[in-house]
Amino acid sequence: MRIWTTKEAGMVKAWAAMEPQARTPLEQLADSLRRTTRSIQDFLRRELGPGKLPWREKPRWTQNVERTPEAVRKFEQRHRPPDAEECRENGLTISDVARDLGVSRMYVYRLIEDKKLRRFKGRIAESSFESLLRDYPDAVPYRRLSRAQQEWLVLNGYQDPSMNVKRPSAAGLLK
Repeated sequence: MRIWTTKEAGMVKAWAAMEPQARTPLEQLADSLRRTTRSIQDFLRRELGPGKLPWREKPRWTQNVERTPEAVRKFEQRHRPPDAEECRENGLTISDVARDLGVSRMYVYRLIEDKKLRRFKGRIAESSFESLLRDYPDAVPYRRLSRAQQEWLVLNGYQDPSMNVKRPSAAGLLK
């Protein structure tokens, strides 16, 4: 990408300010500057902004445009935030796992590289997280975690070596 000189920028801005009838074709201007028409258009978009360009702009959606229900549904579907249930169905994010284990995101990536965690569609599978707690207890910095985090990990399958935290019994859950 070539840098625009002051002279070239002035020529292009002067061309854009001319009356449409007096203006030479954009291709001719591009040839005289040894640039592509696309680079000139991009430059004018950056410098002049929308609504001030010397060519007809494609209309954008505005508030007063009538939209079909199907178009609105598709737009909302693409731009809605994911629910907590949907995230659980698709797995855990790297940040979720790092927060739950009390480690950095890079440490979680190392666990993935070491094949201690599995990714599926960009997320960590919950079954993989449970098997990490069960099969690789040394990968979790258990002693550094708060009491609440330790209890949560034990409830999710981590075997507490000191038995400071015990798994709840079924009788306790039913009461």
